[in-house]
Amino acid sequence: MRRAILRVARIVLSLVLLTAGPWGCGSSDEGGGVSTGVSGEEILLGNSSATTGHAGFLGTQYLRGHELVFSEVNQQGGIHGRRIRVVSYDDQYDPPRTVANTRKLIEEDQVLMLFGYVGTPTSVKVVDLVHEAGIPAFGFFTGAEALRTPFRPQMFHVRASYYAEAEAAVEYFIEHLGLERVAVVYQDDAFGYAVLGGVQLALQRRDREVTATATIVRGSTEVLAAVETIRASGADAVIMVGTYTPLAGFVRLCHDRGYHPYFDTVSFVGSEAFARELIDVQAIDRDQFDRIIVTQVVPSPLADDYEAVIEFRQAYAQAYPDEAPNYVALEGFVNARVLVHVLEAAGTQPTRKTLVEALENLTEFDTGVGQLISYGSNDRKGLGQVYYSKLDPGGTFKTFAH
Repeated sequence: MRRAILRVARIVLSLVLLTAGPWGCGSSDEGGGVSTGVSGEEILLGNSSATTGHAGFLGTQYLRGHELVFSEVNQQGGIHGRRIRVVSYDDQYDPPRTVANTRKLIEEDQVLMLFGYVGTPTSVKVVDLVHEAGIPAFGFFTGAEALRTPFRPQMFHVRASYYAEAEAAVEYFIEHLGLERVAVVYQDDAFGYAVLGGVQLALQRRDREVTATATIVRGSTEVLAAVETIRASGADAVIMVGTYTPLAGFVRLCHDRGYHPYFDTVSFVGSEAFARELIDVQAIDRDQFDRIIVTQVVPSPLADDYEAVIEFRQAYAQAYPDEAPNYVALEGFVNARVLVHVLEAAGTQPTRKTLVEALENLTEFDTGVGQLISYGSNDRKGLGQVYYSKLDPGGTFKTFAH
């Protein structure tokens, strides 16, 4: 009998310790004291993104942008005396890895929130986990509609949607350049479908349809079949959806076959990595540079008329003196600025609940890039502005007005 009692006691004690963990001991998100992801010294944020592999530039630079802000905040004493620490795992832009990483962040690391994920096919796989855990998810590097519609109460966005980028691209090609035929080559996954859907809607609003479509496999550089399909359509403009290496190869193969349409891709491509692939690897003729367009969701990192861009550029130069600033890191920087403000507003004893409340009460916060951001009880959209950039003679994607 005594042995049975002791055995039960040990089981109960184990369950208590397991449930509490090092970050949740003695409280819950609904009560007082220290909450999940918050200790007396730290606030834990969880991240899964590609820091290696064919999308490694994106995850690496996005995290750099975040860290520039968090490092400065920590040096100044943190958020109400707590340092911000990001627990980050490399998922190599592979959805199953993202799911495994997310489970670990929620169940083992017990982070306060998820922050700065990279990619659509990866992010859509964690929507249910976010909902089930009731954990806030903020500032993902994707504009996919599937993360916005239907309404996702835990997911807060900063960047404009892919639908907005697709609308901008179609508007530029049809209404400004007067082109008639628009084709789409897209990564055969949730990312590709997200942008394709946006292009189709933008064309339908103008009583047009996509001239032709072709798919490429995520992670593959085999794009010849897609080139032949799109070239045969005679499209005047091609909207491309994918990562920087295969898309640069797609442009090169089109040119090799005497096909020189306008090309466009969305901000996710990582403009600087895309430019290097186009110029250093594929050796695209310079007389074709101005026909290669990237829509952007932040201003140029070289702009001189935005407070946050100037601050970003100074911080980036100090941290990475041998590298040029880029759009992806700038976007991460802007996201982190917004989040720091919200963490301050969440109070001295932040919980997931008070964090969501602080986000919902964010009204016309100045992002420092010429846009104000607000949320609401039924609004998680974030910003909406889209910028145009094209490859200039200097080999960078420079923003332009039309």
